[in-house]
Order: sequence, then C-alpha cells, then structure tokens
Amino acid sequence: MDIYLEFIGNHSLLFIGLVVVIVLLLQTVFSDATRKYKLLSAPEVINLINREDAVIIDTRTESEYKEGHISDAIYMPLSDIKEQSEKLKKYAGRPLLFYCKSGTRSDEACKILSKLNFTNVYALNGGVQAWLDANMPLVKK
Repeated sequence: MDIYLEFIGNHSLLFIGLVVVIVLLLQTVFSDATRKYKLLSAPEVINLINREDAVIIDTRTESEYKEGHISDAIYMPLSDIKEQSEKLKKYAGRPLLFYCKSGTRSDEACKILSKLNFTNVYALNGGVQAWLDANMPLVKK
C-alpha cells in the first residue's frame, strides 16, 4: 500500500488524470444504461419505418434539411422541439424517430421529449452521416 501512496505522491497529475478518465467512463456507462430512448442503426430505422409506421423528424438546420433529408421527414429544428412537443402528441402510439447530421442534436431532442414523458422515442445513431454510409437515399424538395 505504501508503494501506491508513494506513486500518487510522485505522480499526482497522472493520478488526477486517471481519476478523471474513470469518472467520465462511469458517467458514460451510467447514462447509456439509464437512457429512456433507443439508438438505432440505419437498417433498424428502415425496419421501424416499414413495420411500425414511424414518424421521422429532422432536427437539423433548414439549410441542411434542404440539402437532402430522409423521405417523409418532418422538419423540426432542435431549438423548436420543446415548443412544438404538443404537435408530436397527435402521433401518439407511433414511434418518433429523430435524426440530425451526426447524432448529437437528435440525442438531445430525445432527452427533451423523454423528460416530457414521451415514450417510443428513437434516434438514428450517427445521424445522416451513418444513413449515407449505409447507402440509404436522401430526397431534396
């Protein structure tokens, strides 16, 4: 035990770095385990759309949406999710699938709706980039 205390005393910055990394890892594992929504891959999204008639919601900016979006997607930027949550209640019983460019904004949208007691909420893991990597089409309007 003395050898560990001596190491910590001699290498305090390394020890602090180790503690920070461990805390961040535990936080990630804990948040993944307690998440109230599910992350889906592109093939899983196709199954959800085809089998359960999912409502697809694009949380990107308007310019990103116009560059190309998933067919039949509803445009609802992340900044409007909370205010427009009442509009989403008309889709009760249907899965709500959110996506963005990389997955960050759609995760945030899912967190917001989960706090508002929405269930059956999903996010496209990796966003449009993962969709394109899976050779899935985008439409332009």
